[in-house]
Amino acid sequence: MTRHLIAKALLAAALSLLAQPSLAERETDRDAAGFLSSLEGRFSGSGTLQRAGGSSRSLTCAFNGDQQGTRLSLEGSCSTAIVLGTKIQIELRLDPQTGRYVGTFRESTGTVANLSGRRQGQRLTLAFNETAESRRPNPPATLTISRRGSGQGSGVEFTLRGSEPGKGQNIDLSLKED
Repeated sequence: MTRHLIAKALLAAALSLLAQPSLAERETDRDAAGFLSSLEGRFSGSGTLQRAGGSSRSLTCAFNGDQQGTRLSLEGSCSTAIVLGTKIQIELRLDPQTGRYVGTFRESTGTVANLSGRRQGQRLTLAFNETAESRRPNPPATLTISRRGSGQGSGVEFTLRGSEPGKGQNIDLSLKED
């Protein structure tokens, strides 16, 4: 009986280790801080908002990034030529136990979403799931934040893609450092 309990305990410990990201896969606080600090500062640029049904609008946006350790706050605003404006706030943090980024997305016209995902190189890919708090909930989407280069011409790209074609909205933004 004792051997059976020991074998069960060893099996449980092995399964627990397999479920954890390997040391090579885990993002260290230092790695995260380096990536997140590259998103600190002021960025501005333009992009496109495409709504369900196919209509699209050009956007002009500006964001400020503030990084502290493994946390990042991106606050900004976007407007269209028709002066439709919205404020956006993205809060992210790295969970060092899982190596995953988690956070929230809030937009002044009523979109509220939970974010979670991983980083590969200069690209952070996040599941974008609107909460019950959203005014006009859309299907799940993917938000990608990519860092482009360093120095002159460097910037950030934001891409939001809905998981169900013809529903929700897609956004493509290309921002440069100010």
